[in-house]
Amino acid sequence: MIALSVATATSVPAAADASGTVKTRTQRMSDANLNSSQNGWYNPGDQLTLVCSKRGQPVKGFFSFNIPNGGWDNLWYKTSDGNFVADVDIETGTLNDVAPDCGAGGQPAPAPVPNGDRGAQALAWARNQMASNPNNPVQCEVFVEQAYNHSFRYGSAIEAFNDLNAKGQIHTNTDGIPAGALVFTSDPRFDQGYGHVMLSQGDGSYLTANYYVAPKIRVVPLNSNDSQDRFLGWAFAP
Repeated sequence: MIALSVATATSVPAAADASGTVKTRTQRMSDANLNSSQNGWYNPGDQLTLVCSKRGQPVKGFFSFNIPNGGWDNLWYKTSDGNFVADVDIETGTLNDVAPDCGAGGQPAPAPVPNGDRGAQALAWARNQMASNPNNPVQCEVFVEQAYNHSFRYGSAIEAFNDLNAKGQIHTNTDGIPAGALVFTSDPRFDQGYGHVMLSQGDGSYLTANYYVAPKIRVVPLNSNDSQDRFLGWAFAP
């Protein structure tokens, strides 16, 4: 997250008066990570007062093109409304922190995502897509592959499910599905035999790309209590 904010840092105490301009629609989170509660959105042009800074979950966003490590950054700011915003989506005029550390008074910052945590990075990418382009008509299998940087390729969700199932990698429990897991369902009325795949958020909700309903990229429950909307199983991304 490299924020290039129009930051007016003052001398005493810098944190209270630092500011930033929102560059793209971005989540208003209760903490410095996308697994915390979302309390609405910040919209392009919003002027935010930045109370303090916190290192949290790495995400990609508006200014990722400026960041050398693949566009990921873990700098967040607590704003004067008590919520957190990712630095990568606001302009502060510098790549450095413009507000002091939130310190011990707040909750401890989540540890940065390790390089090997593909699931967390896939989810961060998918959530940013939901925020920046919610009506992208991308199909579900392509969406989850893009989240994982095309590290696997299948022609459809059902093809992915059948291959992973043949390899013994499909799990059928519906509780405790880990964050970043591929979750497969089938509803022949809509998927025409191609199946459907979503990303688990690890809290009983799922990120889906479904071009039938707007917003096309959104968070959904596992199913709609519809007997024809069938859960097939889940697997870790190959």
